[in-house]
Amino acid sequence: MQGANCCMEDVLILGELEKIKTVSDPLRVKVLKILIQKEATVKQIADSLNQSSAKMHYHVKELEKQNLIKLVKTIEKGGILEKYYRAVAKNFRIAFDIS
Repeated sequence: MQGANCCMEDVLILGELEKIKTVSDPLRVKVLKILIQKEATVKQIADSLNQSSAKMHYHVKELEKQNLIKLVKTIEKGGILEKYYRAVAKNFRIAFDIS
C-alpha cells in the first residue's frame, strides 16, 4: 500500500504499566512484528502464526485498546468487512525511568 509507513512513529516509548503488560505476552510480540512489517487482517495474522482467528482477535483487540496498533482500512468483500491493522511504530521501547 502506498504510504503504509507514513503515519508510523519511528520509536514508541512504553511508559505506562498497562502498555508494558500488554506487550509482555510473547504471542502479542509476534503480532506486533507482523504489523510492523505490513498491514494485515486478524485472519491473515492467525494464518501466519498458525493460531485460531478467535484467539488472534482477542490479542489484536488488546493491542488496539492500548494504542499499540490501529485500524488503517476496511474493505468490503462479498458482504464481509475486512479490517486491516498496522503497528503505530516501527520500534517499541520500555521506559526505564518508570516511577
